[in-house]
Amino acid sequence: MVLKKLAFGVASSLLVTVVACGGADPSISDFNKSRGPGSGGSGDGNDDGSSGTIGGNGAKPENNDLAACATQSATAEARPVYLVFMFDKSGSMVKNGSPKWASATAASKAFFESQDSKGISASLSYFPDDVQSCNSGDYSTPEVPLTALPSTSFGQNLDNQDPNGGTPTKAALQGAITYAQQVGAGQGKDGKVAVVLVTDGVPEGCGDNSIGNISALAAGVAATIPTYVIGVGDQLTNLNDIAAGGGTKSALIVSVNNPAQIQADFTKAINQIKASALTCDYKIPAAPAGETFDRSKVNVQHTPTGGTAGTLTYNQSCAGGTGWQYDDANNPTRILLCNASCDGVKAKSGKVDILFGCATQTGPVK
Repeated sequence: MVLKKLAFGVASSLLVTVVACGGADPSISDFNKSRGPGSGGSGDGNDDGSSGTIGGNGAKPENNDLAACATQSATAEARPVYLVFMFDKSGSMVKNGSPKWASATAASKAFFESQDSKGISASLSYFPDDVQSCNSGDYSTPEVPLTALPSTSFGQNLDNQDPNGGTPTKAALQGAITYAQQVGAGQGKDGKVAVVLVTDGVPEGCGDNSIGNISALAAGVAATIPTYVIGVGDQLTNLNDIAAGGGTKSALIVSVNNPAQIQADFTKAINQIKASALTCDYKIPAAPAGETFDRSKVNVQHTPTGGTAGTLTYNQSCAGGTGWQYDDANNPTRILLCNASCDGVKAKSGKVDILFGCATQTGPVK
C-alpha cells in the first residue's frame, strides 16, 4: 500500500496523523437512511455512539482492518492555544522583602522561554498601571502583545517592572477579557483562548472591586474564555471563587511559607494550566485532490508512547466522558476527544491517528 503524504503543521506535543481514503459524502438524508437495524443510531444524525456503527452494518473492524482501509495520509493540526496573562505587580508582591515577585517572574520567564511551550501563544499585562487606574480600558492593551512561544520578550519586559500600588483586580480582569475577546475574534478564532490571572491576594481600591463582582465577570465569559487563577501568598481564600466563576474549578495556590519552594510551585501551576489548555480538538484536513470527505467512515486511534494502538469510539454526546465527537454531527469540521479520553491521551502522550475509509466504530472504548 502506497501512502501519499500531505504537509500540515503540528501545534501540540501530540503527533496527530490523519489517514484517508475516498468515498462520496452522503447527504444528510442518505446518511440517516444508512443507519438501519443494528446500527445503534436513532436516525437523527446525533446518536451518542453507545452501540453499533455509523453508516455501516454493525460490524466493528479491528485495528488491523482499519489500517487496511488507509490509502492516503496527512498530519492534522491541533487547535492552537492563546493565553492572556494578567500579572499582579502591586506593592505587596515585594513588601517587607517578600520573594513573591522575584520567584513568580523567574518561573514565568522559564515558561515563556521553554521549548516545551511550542504551540502556545501568550500576551502579558500588569495591574495596577502607573496611575493606579480603575478603568478597565487601561488594561485592555498588553505590554507584550500576543506572541508565539518560546520567546524572550516576556522576560525582558518582566525585568523592567517596578511593583507598587494597590490591586484593582476587577478592572484588570475586564481588560484581559476584552483583549482575549479580540484575540478570539481575530488570530485566535480557530483556537482556544484563556485568561491567566496571577495575583497575591485580596483586591484593593476601586468601588466595585469585590470578589463577588470579579467572579461574576469571569462567569460571564467562561463558556468561551475560561479564567485560570494562580494565587501567590497567604490571603487567597476567595480566589477559588474567581476560578470557579471562570470555569476552572479552583485557584492554583503557591505558598510563600517556604521561599525556596515558591518558584517550583509556581512552575507546577503554570504547567497545569498549559496541560489543561492544550486541546484534544483536531481540525479535519481538506480531502486530497479527487477525494470527498465521508463523515460516516471516520475512526480515531491513540497510540501511547511505547504502547500499542487502541480505538476511541464515536460518542457524539460524550456520555460517560470517553470516546470522541464531531463539533457538528451533520457538518463536521473538527474532531474532539471527550474529556476522560482527552485526559488519558495527555497523560500517556504518544500520537492520535484519525483514520478515514472504514465504517465508524461506536460503543465502549477499546
